[in-house]
Amino acid sequence: MHNADYLEIDGRLGYVEVVGDGDDTLLCVHTAGQSGVQYRNNAKGLAALGFRVIVVDLPGHGRSEPAVDGPITSIPYYADWCMKVLDRLAVGRKYLLGCSIGGRIVLEMASRFSDQLEAVVAMECPVAPTPAKTWRKPEDSSTPSVRDQTYYSNLSLIGSDVPAETAEMIATMHCREDWHVTRSDLVAWGRHDLWSRLPNISCPTYVISGGDSFGEAMRPTAEQIPGALFQSVTGIAHYPNQEMPDFADAFKGWLEELRQAPVAARGGN
Repeated sequence: MHNADYLEIDGRLGYVEVVGDGDDTLLCVHTAGQSGVQYRNNAKGLAALGFRVIVVDLPGHGRSEPAVDGPITSIPYYADWCMKVLDRLAVGRKYLLGCSIGGRIVLEMASRFSDQLEAVVAMECPVAPTPAKTWRKPEDSSTPSVRDQTYYSNLSLIGSDVPAETAEMIATMHCREDWHVTRSDLVAWGRHDLWSRLPNISCPTYVISGGDSFGEAMRPTAEQIPGALFQSVTGIAHYPNQEMPDFADAFKGWLEELRQAPVAARGGN
């Protein structure tokens, strides 16, 4: 099964794809400024694991209409929006997968709704004790174009083991984004105060870092979550689901580790 539809949420239409007809649900959340197109090469493989895969375009991203009040600067807002999608479409047990700001969103969801979740995989989303500074848009008069900034900054966020053709595709696809939305997402990231609430996460959680990106710097995030597992994957960087050709197999392995590891034996190992 592969269906796409618009759901009216908070007064606007949000674009959602559903792939597969499994007994359990996997919600996939994209990175800042992007859309569910980032899962185009993964959705069928993830569905083959037995999931009903739900791929969202967050408000103002991809094919979704902007929120009533314009670009969002709140990760909790995105988390609530995603829960409303799950309330409408989820079947069976609920699993979450997110990368970068998507990772922050699924951790935010887990910090408040762990009792409703089976497991969470959060990728490339370090949480610090003190929120970062607010991002601002650089002036185009004295800096490269927004398109070039997007292309070259994303090219630099791709791992050393990724073929050049794949890296080029990832960076080029990122150039579709609207800088108003991207900068608002980065403001949301900078304002997000989650560190003190990470211990509230009680569902099985796997924190994944790209070895060529945050690497071991993400380990403290996992250690702050009771029983969380942590892995730094060598040769990739900020976009594991786009950089790893065998991502669905890797995801299957992460879930198996979570299922097999006793809670007392987990926790940043």
